Amino acid sequence: MAASRKTSPQRVPTGPGVYLLKSASGRIIYVGKALNLRSRLRAYTGKGETPDRKVQILRSRLSTFDYIVTGSETEALVLESNLIKEHRPRYNVKLKDDKRYPFIKVTLAEKFPRAYVTRVIKEDGSRYFGPYTDARAMRRTLRLVRQIFPIRTCKTFKLRPRPCLNHQIGRCPGPCSGKVTEEQYRRGIDELCLFLSGRADEVLGQLESRMRHESSSLRFEEAAALRNRIADIDKVVRRQSVLTATRVDRDVVAIDNHEHYGVASVVRIRGGKMIGCENVPLEFVRETSREEILAAFLKQFYSVATELPPEILVDHEVPETEAIENWLREKVGRAVSIHFPKRGEKLQLVAFARENARTALRRAFDERKVPKIIEELRVFLGMTRPPRLISAVDISNIQAAHAVGTVISFRDAKPDKGLYRKYRIRTVKGADDCAMIHEVVLRHFGSAVQEERELPDLLLVDGGKGQLRKATEAVRQAGARGVTVVALAKRAEELFLPGRAGAIPIPDESAAKRLLVRIRDEVHRFSITYHRSLRRKTARRSILDDITGVGESRKAALLERFGSAAAIAERGEGEIAEVPGIGIRTARKIKQALEQEQRGGGTQRRSD
Repeated sequence: MAASRKTSPQRVPTGPGVYLLKSASGRIIYVGKALNLRSRLRAYTGKGETPDRKVQILRSRLSTFDYIVTGSETEALVLESNLIKEHRPRYNVKLKDDKRYPFIKVTLAEKFPRAYVTRVIKEDGSRYFGPYTDARAMRRTLRLVRQIFPIRTCKTFKLRPRPCLNHQIGRCPGPCSGKVTEEQYRRGIDELCLFLSGRADEVLGQLESRMRHESSSLRFEEAAALRNRIADIDKVVRRQSVLTATRVDRDVVAIDNHEHYGVASVVRIRGGKMIGCENVPLEFVRETSREEILAAFLKQFYSVATELPPEILVDHEVPETEAIENWLREKVGRAVSIHFPKRGEKLQLVAFARENARTALRRAFDERKVPKIIEELRVFLGMTRPPRLISAVDISNIQAAHAVGTVISFRDAKPDKGLYRKYRIRTVKGADDCAMIHEVVLRHFGSAVQEERELPDLLLVDGGKGQLRKATEAVRQAGARGVTVVALAKRAEELFLPGRAGAIPIPDESAAKRLLVRIRDEVHRFSITYHRSLRRKTARRSILDDITGVGESRKAALLERFGSAAAIAERGEGEIAEVPGIGIRTARKIKQALEQEQRGGGTQRRSD
């Protein structure tokens, strides 16, 4: 990696690579790739006029840049996608639900494979189907294939004299008790994989052939089971829409967006039939072009996709089409073409996908409508915008022991537990709640501003005027702009606002009051829970924790055998050494430390 701490690209190589633009705080604000790094970076560091509004914004925010030279444009494309996922720069297009999407994993490397949900792809010989953006739909699919194709569901395979209940109800062929051969079991797994690949018609043909064979061999019970499986699969096939007269495999991708939010729709067509449709929410700055959004989506979505068709239809011209096609060819070992159709059946497919994206975006906006309770709270507090993201802070401090602070967040009146945070008080001595509030708020909002994380519209403080004053001061010191701070006192459920001398009474029947009380009670619960866990952790400590060579596993083994440190002290070295993992040398060290503790001489401290 070559890096530059200047905003001059003169010494940057002219070959392909990835560049990382950084703000004055050192945070990565944009990641891009280029065939010519020097030329591309000049666009961001130059001072000439540019019609590109996004380039103008990046120029104003740019302080330094780093770059990574790669061997080819394809390598740069892969690295760019990985860096965007890792750093989530503000000015890049991002898949909004930036968690690992679920896949259905079929463990082909096992003697008797099973199928289950996973979010981690490993090079372990398994086959993965996905990604699925709708986890519920994916789990319904998994339940369906388990009903149609009996396979084992146990996590560990063990031979047993009698099969489990799943075998008795027809959900497992019973490989653990020899009810099925490996070859017979594998045939069912192959059919399952074909079904998940969208090849239901091929599965039907194979099953019908087997059913006729079983029937002609007078094995009518086996033939009847196959007939039932064929009927189940046929129901699924009839529900699938026929979108094209030709039996082709392709994905159709379309984007619909509004300002800084959008949806990408991926219609999966296999054998001419639609077998699924994935709708992926996207985030980007409003200055991003539709073409850039589409290209960024293709790179990020197909970087994790495992089943790629030979053709991908798109609803706009895609920059870097050749580079993306080369990358996909290397990924799957065969050609994958990207087409922007202008007429005919393919254009109709694109229109279908675009309408699906438009519907998904409209549904997403309906879900994003401001809840009435949030609007009522906005009016009550006199805020200019609805407080859709509300954070709350509380301190738990019993006689200044193990003082902690917590911050929680509610989004659209619902807990967002991914934003819950815990803090141990570092700087405050004694029971000074106001000073502790100041420390926690300053640390929380300071890191949020530094890392350019989303700031809440409203901060609720558990307390009165003193806590409000300190929290407001900390928010200002952290540089967190646009955050309204209020305090809710427990005694009479009174609300305090900055600049107001007295408390503001809230009507008991007010929905806004119920919401504020609920948030205040939740942060108090979270704070108390954290405080109690620290107290329990401290209470569980013993002299054993300070003996060099005695870790958690050895400590657990000793306490399981003897019950307490005091009981261990009464035992001889030989008896202590009998505990698994201890040995005579460690037993002697434990005995000496316990005897020294009894004499009041301290202990031998572990070296960290």
